[in-house]
Amino acid sequence: MRHVLSIRFSLVFVACLALNACETNPSTKSGQEDAAPIVAFLDADKFDHQLSASLSAPMTEITVPFYDKVSPNNMPERMKVWVNQVEKSGGKIQMSEPPSSSGVTSKNPFLLFSVINAIRTLVTLEQKSEKEKVFASAKGHDVKILLAYNAQNEVVIDKIVFAKKGAAN
Repeated sequence: MRHVLSIRFSLVFVACLALNACETNPSTKSGQEDAAPIVAFLDADKFDHQLSASLSAPMTEITVPFYDKVSPNNMPERMKVWVNQVEKSGGKIQMSEPPSSSGVTSKNPFLLFSVINAIRTLVTLEQKSEKEKVFASAKGHDVKILLAYNAQNEVVIDKIVFAKKGAAN
């Protein structure tokens, strides 16, 4: 009888160990936790993941400010890929020129065309399947590139706004 009890106890103990070994700990960090309405540009993979999480979240606008103000013609490659993904998925790209100090806004079509052409040339920068999944969150968005003047009175990118299509701007 004693032998049967020790076998039962051993079986129960082994079953508990097996069940405990099957327990999984859920991820403590979800994509929704990374989602934010403002994702500052940083030329790193972390930026891609944060922007992807934000674009996938139920937010109407995500603003991407730049630490370093760059010319629209010198937009960082990482940012060009995002803007290109929006265009490829049917989104619109708008440029918002800064107001002139004289009150008269001059239109420089070459500036606008050069930025759009630079973005279109990025088709050759297509990423592998993992990157495509990250960039897939750009679908269903439009982009507005907001320009400003720097201290040298040069036109630079102030920020880029990703807006869900159909959202009131």
